[in-house]
Amino acid sequence: MRAFVRWTTRCVRRYRFDRNPLRRRSDRIEAVALLATLLAVLVSVWPAVLAGQAVYRHGAAMERSDPGARHSVTAVLLEDAAGGGTAAAQGTILGVQAKARWHTPDGRERIGVVSVPADARAGSSLKMWVDSTGRAASAPRTHAQTVADSTVAAFGVFAGTAAVLFLNLAAVRWMLNRRRYAEWEQEWTSIRDRWRGPRRP
Repeated sequence: MRAFVRWTTRCVRRYRFDRNPLRRRSDRIEAVALLATLLAVLVSVWPAVLAGQAVYRHGAAMERSDPGARHSVTAVLLEDAAGGGTAAAQGTILGVQAKARWHTPDGRERIGVVSVPADARAGSSLKMWVDSTGRAASAPRTHAQTVADSTVAAFGVFAGTAAVLFLNLAAVRWMLNRRRYAEWEQEWTSIRDRWRGPRRP
């Protein structure tokens, strides 16, 4: 906490607007650039909030529509998980795939390939989701997913905007530093020449 207070104090002393004769024009330009950057970062909070709200509304609409379009059914495996030729990365967290049989909400029987645990065996049952046509589908969207997506969207807009603004500030400081270095070199050359005095013929 003390380190942050000291850093803030140094920044205020360095960039404050006063009539200090030691402050160059480049110092004042840098102070204005920093203030403009901070104000722009604060303003960028509003677009970030709007982006998060848009993603949240879209996710909430999907939450309302998914339950009507998807149904939970019980499937019976027709083969072992390890025996299916469509297995992908057996034993990993992604699991594997195997053939299964299930009945659609209207009573029709369907057979297809579904994702199952790596140790699943033929004859075992598992819960799965199907769409309105009875085909295997992913689980409906949860409210936690909607909140997470909206948070990521809002933070992404804010962080991206802030990164661009601070990169621009860094570019401005780099150009100002080049000018300051050139001015210092010119002044040191002038002082050195005065110390040496006029050249003798």
